[in-house]
Amino acid sequence: MTLRGLNLAVRFLLELGALAALAWWGVDLGSSWVGSLVMGIGFPALAAVTWGNFVAPRAPQFLPRPGRLAIEIAVFGSATAGLAAMGHWPAALVFGLVAAGSTALTHIWKQDDEMRANAGVRMRAQA
Repeated sequence: MTLRGLNLAVRFLLELGALAALAWWGVDLGSSWVGSLVMGIGFPALAAVTWGNFVAPRAPQFLPRPGRLAIEIAVFGSATAGLAAMGHWPAALVFGLVAAGSTALTHIWKQDDEMRANAGVRMRAQA
């Protein structure tokens, strides 16, 4: 596996990790079981819907790079902040550093644009 391929794998794991961290933080923030349930589902759902609509390779409204980067920073940054707010500083530090590095490489190597182009080719081939 090349470094570029490894970065894509790490990025996918980061996306899943961000959803898990946001769910955990939401549950932790709730003052009742209803609040925990709503925030534990709502935080990752908001992140997933935003990511899926604007950042994912098959996003219906794929944003230009600055917009995608802003959403990536918001999602990964929120997950990092949530881990830190719950007192999991080592996990927050590692997650934040890995997310920053992977995001930087994704944009330097223009992997997000490549994934979008490849997704478009696959979508046209299926039609």
